Amino acid sequence: MLMLSASAMAADGYGHAVTGEWKLTAALDGAEITSIDEKEARQLVGKVFKITKDAVHFGARECGPSDFAAERVEPSRFLRKEFHASAEKLKLPNPVTVVDLSCTTVFIKKPNRLVIAWDGWFFDAVKMKPAAVP
Repeated sequence: MLMLSASAMAADGYGHAVTGEWKLTAALDGAEITSIDEKEARQLVGKVFKITKDAVHFGARECGPSDFAAERVEPSRFLRKEFHASAEKLKLPNPVTVVDLSCTTVFIKKPNRLVIAWDGWFFDAVKMKPAAVP
């Protein structure tokens, strides 16, 4: 009988929850220090963020495989400590599941809804349905 560790099962479960193509629907808020300004963040709305087990793709950037390490945290404390940011405008559940990807962090807002951290900004994202195969 094959036994998986609890962390391996959790990583697989969260990997399944966050893999796919995600359309950015809103630029919610920026951290105290960002790589892009508000205008540039708003220009990313409508773009597709792709998460697979092998890579994270966004625009011309591609990051390596993720381990999908996850933890449940209190959003205000976590965002202040890790991002120097406020949770107020993100409307995250408390606690929220945070998943570490190879080059970013995502917050599971609810099924098929994420908040994606990118370049110091937090974006609302909705999971796109896979294209129908004719």
